[in-house]
Amino acid sequence: MKTTRTLAQTLAVQSQIHLPGTVGRLLKQIRDLERVAPLFVRAGLVRAVERPNPINARASGIATHASTTKTIGGFLYGAAATRCDLLVEHNAVSTAGQDSVCEIDDINYENQSKRLALVAMRQAYELADRAVSEGRARFIFLDTPLVMDRGMVPPSNRLGDEGYKAAYAATLNAIESFWSRHREQLFPWSPSGPFIIGLASQRFGAIVQSAQQDLRLQEGRTQLLPTETINRDQLAALDGVRDAILGVGERRFVHGILGSFTRTAAFRMNVHAPRMEPGTVVDLGVIGLHFRAGQTTEPRLMQLVGDAPAWTTAAIDEVVGLTMALTAVGGATSAPLPVQLAERELSALGPFIENYSRSVAGELKRREIESIWLSDFDLAN
Repeated sequence: MKTTRTLAQTLAVQSQIHLPGTVGRLLKQIRDLERVAPLFVRAGLVRAVERPNPINARASGIATHASTTKTIGGFLYGAAATRCDLLVEHNAVSTAGQDSVCEIDDINYENQSKRLALVAMRQAYELADRAVSEGRARFIFLDTPLVMDRGMVPPSNRLGDEGYKAAYAATLNAIESFWSRHREQLFPWSPSGPFIIGLASQRFGAIVQSAQQDLRLQEGRTQLLPTETINRDQLAALDGVRDAILGVGERRFVHGILGSFTRTAAFRMNVHAPRMEPGTVVDLGVIGLHFRAGQTTEPRLMQLVGDAPAWTTAAIDEVVGLTMALTAVGGATSAPLPVQLAERELSALGPFIENYSRSVAGELKRREIESIWLSDFDLAN
């Protein structure tokens, strides 16, 4: 007997069979979150942060963006970074300056996303370098990581893709040069110096994997910043949370344990993920923490360079509190106000690259540039 069943009929059958199981699993995940989240609070791994009011600060936000377009069987790209300087006096906000850098070139398809990510980091550091040299702000936000993941290092035994290798070398040099020149005038080496803050990468697994360690043992505690106050008597209650975390999922778990205006305890990213570059900067210490600026905002990962005892809980709370106070708009792309204003300047990049691509195609058709280049050469035999 031949069976004829439409997709609508099959979906109806599957929904009746699987609906109870799906609802049951989701309810179990909710119960696990409701059970585990208070344990993190009591242990000191999640804590509330006070926001300054009124706000009095000078802050700079650096935003990066890259746009590509196809042309003549290949790709053109434009990469730009903008910086917006804000002056906030008793909650009154005014702009105090701006800066930008950009580059335009052709690019291969291979490793395109990684290469553009490297260009973004280099350009962000270029603007941060000028901001520090000019004394533009006390708080400087970058929408890129402060150091590079090991996965961004080009394979040494692989031939070709010279553009990616050159981009990596240039970014590595930019990061090393920045911290070499300015480290002594930056916080925490200089108590009155500017804060350099990275806000890009999500990496929800960092605090999750730290939580799965036995924090009562020295090996587990090395991941947490020692200046953070942890209730060691409550750490025993975290035994067995691994299954709950795995069942919920890392992203949903971080959403569940972080409420409005809260942050996780700071952890040493160079211990959690030691294979980061450049090594000279990583050796200074790389601190990470998750925070949530409001109920409608997404949890973000903040990166800071340095280590204990210079980075105290009070200093971290100052940075996170101001970051939360400056994050006025929610949503998945929530960011401090100076970063949001810098991002608005980048909206012109996409249309510009499309127009540039049309100009390139037109020049290739006319071949006038080629004629000019060859005008001084005698091509006769």
